[in-house]
Amino acid sequence: MAAQEQALSTRSIEAGVYHTRQDPMCRLCKDAPETIQHITAGCKMLGGKAYMERHNQVAGIVYRNICAEYNLEVPRSKWEMPPRVIENDRAKILWDFQIQTDKMVVANQPDIVVVDKQKKTAIVIDVAVPNDSNIRKKEHEKLEKYQGLREELERMWRVKVTVVPVVIGALGAVTPKLSEWLQQIPGTTSEISVQKSAVLGTAKILCRTLKLPGLW
Repeated sequence: MAAQEQALSTRSIEAGVYHTRQDPMCRLCKDAPETIQHITAGCKMLGGKAYMERHNQVAGIVYRNICAEYNLEVPRSKWEMPPRVIENDRAKILWDFQIQTDKMVVANQPDIVVVDKQKKTAIVIDVAVPNDSNIRKKEHEKLEKYQGLREELERMWRVKVTVVPVVIGALGAVTPKLSEWLQQIPGTTSEISVQKSAVLGTAKILCRTLKLPGLW
């Protein structure tokens, strides 16, 4: 809640509001003012591991619910990395799998692909945790990004393919369509479960970063 209210003592706040610091720039990357938005979704120094860990926790909730729906083995821990491919006679699930297509498709590695063998359908799922102000834009980007892959999969696999974006703001904001998107995914994934995961991930990032002495 403090982060949502912009009430945390970032270097930007210390410099511009408290006047206890001269330099407002990020303690990690030094590329931009250290605001809540920058720490939670804009710092290149956090992009490789911290943001990916949060992203994978959100995607992992969706993945485990899909596995449960199809009676596939569910990862024992939320920290356990899912296998790239898992399947039975009902479904095949791909996790962060690079799909080979006949025509070159730039975006060919979505977070999750679910192939329902009985219904002859496939769902391409991609997760994002951007700044709250960018959730609508990111949702649209995800839909556009995977249209080429959707067309190729329909032609190659002869199934009906749907692209489903799962976009949660770093501080918990969601678009009005999130519930509708989640209903298209096999299993039962609630808005609250993915929101909670994203917000807890952000809280962890903020706590760790604001305790650091800084690299500069």
